[in-house]
Amino acid sequence: MSPPGITQFDFELAYLVLLTRYGLKPLSRWEKPISDEARKAIRSEGLALETVDRRTRIGRSVHETVFAKRRSYTDLYRRRFEGTRLKDTPDVTRMQGQLFGYPSCCVEAFIKSPYAPNEIDPADQEMLFHWACPSCHVTPGLIRDYRRIHMECLQRYGTGSVLFNPPARRLPMMVTRVAASLALMAGTAAFPAAAQNPHWLYVADDLDQDYLSVAEEVISGNNWETSDTDENQILDGVQIALLLGQLINSPPLGVEIEDHLLMGLEECFACGQEVNMGYMTIQHLWRGLSVDIPYIALHYLEHGSLGYYGFFHLGRVDLHALIKILMPHLGSTDHLLPTGGIDPDNDYLNTEEEPPFNTDPADADTDDDTVKDGPQVSEELLPLIAQLPREAHPDQPYMLELQMDGVEQCEICGATFNMGLARIVNPLEGLSVNVPFVGLHTLAHGGFVFDGTYNDGRVLPSVLKTVLSGDGTAHWVPVDLDSDGDGLTDAEEPFFGLDPTILDENNNGMPDGRELASVMAASINSLPRTPMPESLYAIDHMTHGIYTCLVCGEPVNMGFVEVVDPVENSTLEVPYYNIHFMGHGSFSTDRDDLYPRVDPTQIGAFFGITSIVGVEPKPAVPGFSILSAPNPFGEGTATQILLSLPAPGPLSVSIYDVNGRKIRELFNGPASQSGLLLRWDGRNDGGELVGSGVYFCRAKIGKITVARKLTMVR
Repeated sequence: MSPPGITQFDFELAYLVLLTRYGLKPLSRWEKPISDEARKAIRSEGLALETVDRRTRIGRSVHETVFAKRRSYTDLYRRRFEGTRLKDTPDVTRMQGQLFGYPSCCVEAFIKSPYAPNEIDPADQEMLFHWACPSCHVTPGLIRDYRRIHMECLQRYGTGSVLFNPPARRLPMMVTRVAASLALMAGTAAFPAAAQNPHWLYVADDLDQDYLSVAEEVISGNNWETSDTDENQILDGVQIALLLGQLINSPPLGVEIEDHLLMGLEECFACGQEVNMGYMTIQHLWRGLSVDIPYIALHYLEHGSLGYYGFFHLGRVDLHALIKILMPHLGSTDHLLPTGGIDPDNDYLNTEEEPPFNTDPADADTDDDTVKDGPQVSEELLPLIAQLPREAHPDQPYMLELQMDGVEQCEICGATFNMGLARIVNPLEGLSVNVPFVGLHTLAHGGFVFDGTYNDGRVLPSVLKTVLSGDGTAHWVPVDLDSDGDGLTDAEEPFFGLDPTILDENNNGMPDGRELASVMAASINSLPRTPMPESLYAIDHMTHGIYTCLVCGEPVNMGFVEVVDPVENSTLEVPYYNIHFMGHGSFSTDRDDLYPRVDPTQIGAFFGITSIVGVEPKPAVPGFSILSAPNPFGEGTATQILLSLPAPGPLSVSIYDVNGRKIRELFNGPASQSGLLLRWDGRNDGGELVGSGVYFCRAKIGKITVARKLTMVR
């Protein structure tokens, strides 16, 4: 509760005070006149306060008020800017941006093109005190905390617990000289052991105040909701910085340090110690990796900070680059567990998973860089996860945090994580992957098999690659002798009346072969599953076995569909695995040895598809169809199944797994022609929740059967 007697407190200043008090803005600056009562109110919030005298270009004196949770920051600002002239050169902008914590990408973009259009909602941009750069990956992580604190400020004003002046206008859309405060971190409660070390520089998007951003937590295998993941009473960011400092001073085998000394010294703004103003090159001779860091950065690492601030250099070390060089898979092989599949070279990738990463199934270390192929693949995928926005996007991969009420420990090292998971979504591929938080921890250690006290399993490397980098064409397997790259060979194009040199002959945005594959798959899937006297129908030949698609992870039955033409007395057999890839636009598969490319001309002749002009899937039984939503659906929800019926009559509706086993009967009785709405909650006839995977809803009325694929995600 603020002390009584405060009657004049500008809303903008109150907002900055709350942002600073909660640690979202460790250092804020105010340039309007400020009363003694307001100063007392600021100090009552636990903030240190300093007045800094500066000069305008014409020599007029101005007074800036800076406040922070830690006095070392106000002292640092005063030492750097006391008595200086107000002049925003690019170097000053960079220095202030680093000092106050603007995302470096936003600082550089602002210098090159101030106020360039961005994707941030205008209302959110107005709450910020920096201009977000286009496609910024850092700012979205700050916005949630800005919203929360801005709302609290409004609520406190409304309840009168703080006597603010009402805001006469909305917050400015750009940084002004009146109020300039820059985000150094996004945080919640302070860690009690954070002993006011002035070297520990805040970083944006640090949710647990351990001096690591969420991206850095992912890279280092830590929990971004807990400041001490391994519960050793050392903050995660401090711990990893100290370890890196030790490894630089005592390099492991294969690592060399090359010094680049300069004629001059650089002062540490935290403690005043002087170090050489040059830099060092840290290189791994066998891996062919190197990174440069200034000596002042090593000084800060030795004091427990990834960030550094000297008179000439300021910034943060590249955590991922240093880990790859100094301690691949975080320096331990304990988290590298067997795949449980066929892995003859023991590189933690199954034989079938090696081709997507161009690794040799017979060589554990294909590039001979001392790191096995599996951990190296994890090393390549990890930064893609770390950079994901944590809010939904329509046209790029993103990550959603699905927390649960409980924690679990890694069985390997005892690190603590929420029992929930990160859902990584790729809207371009229509694909998502669920990775438990303990699984992300394991990935940082180079492994794909995770073992927690609640969650255990394996992340499929190739599927993770698809969801992180797929552009909607991940299933499109290239074809030899395909001049225009449309998925049809040059020899196949004339059958469909196509030009082998034109990618998209009907100009609908879809390559010709990809379009034909999708249409043919839909034609096969829409066929009735009961014999028809004068039209095509299909017979399912399911086996007790599945293959998992290496692109999307969908389990596909190892059997085949037999398409029957009763008029011509002919049949066509197409494996389910090929149909799966055709549905995604490819006549070829990722398992060419088991499921070679199907002949599109043969399927086209069977269905009478000889052109892409006006091509559409062959209709199923008129008036008989199944729709479902949501699909996919998850645990704790249900999918609604709507049936349109061709005629009244006896109807049976059941759920089957990919092996053709009936697991749940939803309906069995008379039905009217008006249709039927059913619900499946993901349970079998015994009331047990089924596992994640693909299922089929089959409806039969009279002698006619139709089916719909359903996906259950847990």
